[in-house]
Amino acid sequence: MTATLETLLAQLPADLPVTDRDRIRRAYEFAARHHAGQHRKSGDPYITHPLAVAQIAAGSGLDDVVICAALLHDVIEDTGCDAVRLRERFGDEIATLVESMVALDRDEAGIATADHRVLTLKVLDRLHNMRTLQYLDEDKQRLKSRHTLEAMAPLAWRLGLRDVSDELTSIALNRLAALPETAPAGPRALALGALLLPPAARSRYLDEWLGELDVLPSRSARARFTLRLILGMPALSLTLRRPVHDTLAHRLLAGLHWILRTDLRTWTPLVLLVGWVVVESARTSLVDAAITLITVPPILHAGVTCLRAKLGIDESDETSSRQD
Repeated sequence: MTATLETLLAQLPADLPVTDRDRIRRAYEFAARHHAGQHRKSGDPYITHPLAVAQIAAGSGLDDVVICAALLHDVIEDTGCDAVRLRERFGDEIATLVESMVALDRDEAGIATADHRVLTLKVLDRLHNMRTLQYLDEDKQRLKSRHTLEAMAPLAWRLGLRDVSDELTSIALNRLAALPETAPAGPRALALGALLLPPAARSRYLDEWLGELDVLPSRSARARFTLRLILGMPALSLTLRRPVHDTLAHRLLAGLHWILRTDLRTWTPLVLLVGWVVVESARTSLVDAAITLITVPPILHAGVTCLRAKLGIDESDETSSRQD
């Protein structure tokens, strides 16, 4: 028994029946045998991947059935093992989870109706793949990172795996920012800003915004469009999250009102945001950075003025707040 399998077994609940513990061991041995000779892009034996997914599952408190399915999730798709043999060895429940995982890999349209345990496996599989993303070529890193932001992180959130969602988002954003010749600052800024939105709505809005950004004719137009959206995201987030008579939303709106009552509270985060956009733009184009620096502050000023007007904040409010 390898040290890595020992680590997995040590994560299991102390009161887990011996038969269930033995089934996990058999699932590991079965997967290791079928993946023998296969390696990941990192050069590691392939079995390290399903084992890592199983460890994440165990650490998340999932049951032994899901842990076994995690160990076996690639044997049908990537080895000579067929579903019939898997069913004979591990029963209908585990085999069905693995088969459903394969079906979901081939057609993500099934996400809407898939068993929540299959979706959980899909998310945990992506988490380990994102943790080892650096071994893929840059184009695949970009593709996986964008898909993770648009689909997998929101899915993890809906499944209640909040820590997993946060880690997926963090890895994807950091990877996109680190890649050379990656998307310009506008899309990255929108992706960051979209994190304010409810996870269920994030992908839809981001897709729409990126589509509109692509058809704008000039850099200055794209910069103005991006900053207008970012400025409006707090209000949009409140709108999307607010049910009728929602007192929490009213408190959040009151917080926004409080921020906008003074220039110090209003402009400190906005200045930092503009600085970040300028620095990011300068990494690829000094012209973009200059355009951003020239065009963005007036847009922000107009946006703040408009928002203050809608909330009924006037100069007397600001003066009173400063005196307080």
